[in-house]
Amino acid sequence: MEVTFYSKMPPNWLTLPAQPNESIDKKLIREILTHTKNLQYQFHLVNHTKAMQLTLENPQGCMAGVLSTPQRRQLFHYSEPFTLVLSLRLYVLKNSRMQRKLQFLRDQSGKVSLDSAWAKNARVLLGLDADRSYGVELDPLLRAPEKSKYLYLRQSGVGIGELWPMLVQERVDLILEYPFMLPEAFKQQVHSFPVAEATATTAAYFACNKGSAGAEIITRLNTSIQSLVLTEGYLQLQLSEVELSAQTEYKKQYMALMLAAN
Repeated sequence: MEVTFYSKMPPNWLTLPAQPNESIDKKLIREILTHTKNLQYQFHLVNHTKAMQLTLENPQGCMAGVLSTPQRRQLFHYSEPFTLVLSLRLYVLKNSRMQRKLQFLRDQSGKVSLDSAWAKNARVLLGLDADRSYGVELDPLLRAPEKSKYLYLRQSGVGIGELWPMLVQERVDLILEYPFMLPEAFKQQVHSFPVAEATATTAAYFACNKGSAGAEIITRLNTSIQSLVLTEGYLQLQLSEVELSAQTEYKKQYMALMLAAN
């Protein structure tokens, strides 16, 4: 059965050697797809909005590494979770004035409210992906019309990487992003704060067209997911991206998520 994946991966991605700096979500997707039997893959790199549209139109269309929302579950077949994603963080340039400002906005748990950051700093400019969902907690805040003047939007794909140099150049004040999306080249130049409005962790899934072909693809993907997620090697791959002090709690939540799904 042929499957067409939209977003994240360029054409021929699975047949090319893995890049040394490949993000953790792509590493896990690669593991699952190479272990799934009787599927042939095509990849189209498009933004999230286009990916959803094309998946709705193509009976054998799918997306990889997407969040789950009630609205999306009405539109697509969802797989079981294949990874636990650490919470969104607000990234600032290290030792910048913005970092010092946010230090004073932290609550008792060390989190910063994005809404408070905007309220206290009227000219704060936030860089983020124009096409992506940031979860049911944050989406209403980010998409509110009165917040548009505080946003610098980039489309998904290669363009989203342009935000990191802009942060270093102080052309944007903040970036809202998941830790696994932080490029290695910028890790020493930025500081981050957990976001008060975001859940501590979330799960990532495959999503496919709502028809019978999509359901069959999801069934085959689930077989691979079930065979991998509780293995030590697959877990260690994810722990390699988690700070040592947070690994025990991450593993606890990860095992609870995967055992409940399986």
